[in-house]
Amino acid sequence: MAKLSRHSLLKWLIPPLLLAAILVWAMVLTTPDDNLHVSFLNVGQGDAILIQTPNHQNILVDGGPSPQAISLELGRKLPFWDRTIDLMISTQPQADHITGLVEVLQRYEVKQVLEPGVSYNSCIYQEWLKLVEETEIKHDVVKAGQEIDLGSGIKIKVLNPPEEFFQGTSADVDNNGVVLRLSWGEISFLLAADIRWEGEFELIKQRANLKSTVLKVAHHGSKTSATPQFLAVVDPEVAVISVGANNTFGHPSPEVVGRLKEKLGKNKVYLTSENGTIEFITDGERLWVKVER
Repeated sequence: MAKLSRHSLLKWLIPPLLLAAILVWAMVLTTPDDNLHVSFLNVGQGDAILIQTPNHQNILVDGGPSPQAISLELGRKLPFWDRTIDLMISTQPQADHITGLVEVLQRYEVKQVLEPGVSYNSCIYQEWLKLVEETEIKHDVVKAGQEIDLGSGIKIKVLNPPEEFFQGTSADVDNNGVVLRLSWGEISFLLAADIRWEGEFELIKQRANLKSTVLKVAHHGSKTSATPQFLAVVDPEVAVISVGANNTFGHPSPEVVGRLKEKLGKNKVYLTSENGTIEFITDGERLWVKVER
């Protein structure tokens, strides 16, 4: 049998050792920390929000309009070995919110699904419902007043839809969307889905706890949302608009953007179309923001 020289041994040992070192460092760099991370993902003209808790839970709120975009964004945010979504929330059944969720159901292990349960006839929504049923995922309909305890004092409060759905508004599907308030200590996030002015006024009327540090502006910053009255009650310090660049809807409304900048300051209004994915990091007392363009 031929003998391997010391040089040959090193030649064969170094690549596996290098690979092991890379994997170890990858695990170190992607291991969740003790903070709460809320990322508004850059998925184009739609909504997708990833919440990562200190106790390693992954919550995905909406999936945007593109299977490719949501796969890319989750691949960047989650460790390569983590293929679990502990909770998937569909705020409403339209394609710009739910198309990416079909892809996520096919690629990840999803443990639980929440949705508003509105009646909506579209192929993509029916495909999503079919996948949820086939995979036998725990599937619940949410209503205002429900609360989700994520541990460590982190909570999600459901503020909308109401017990009786909106009917006869300018857009019932939008107004019956799932509005969430995520809070931890002194920091909070209001995720306003696509509700329009009728939904905003109803939340004010119901005296819901709307005051929040960060506002995810409803309906991609359209002129139907972010009314002066709503902004006064929410009183945010920072605003985020999930919107696609050069979209055909004219979102966001220049009037709404101007109103937000006047109230918060021009450096406190973030758009995914301009800033890319926007990640907020908090320990419950302080808040940091990181943009990934």
